[in-house]
Amino acid sequence: MPCQLTLEGDADAANLASLLDDVERFGLGKAWPVNVVAQVRLALEEVIVNVMSYGSCGQGAPHLKIDLIQDDSQLEIAVTDNGIAFDPLQVAPPKLDAALEEREIGGLGFFLVLQLMDNVSYQRDGEWNRLLLRKSLL
Repeated sequence: MPCQLTLEGDADAANLASLLDDVERFGLGKAWPVNVVAQVRLALEEVIVNVMSYGSCGQGAPHLKIDLIQDDSQLEIAVTDNGIAFDPLQVAPPKLDAALEEREIGGLGFFLVLQLMDNVSYQRDGEWNRLLLRKSLL
């Protein structure tokens, strides 16, 4: 039987640590491997910080909802926000083999999310961004 955790709040620095701590407690309480807890926490931190940094365009913090659904050994995380429409999957991957002075600033964080998760998808639903992350708990 699936178990679920839903978290909501503004995408701002005041809520970041609390949201991440709640996710960590949920994972540890469901006996996720410690490395998976750390990977999920890091990926969510990157996603939330991106929403905080780029989602508002100076109009106040976007509203954020995180749904974690664990079904046996699979985890699905839906991160929904009402910030500016942005599909991070359309951004070109960073050129990791380029010299530092030739690399563009940014892009490494979401690249890391893609490395940590098994599957990532995006959709825009009206005024809402929905990023779906999937991770095996094995």
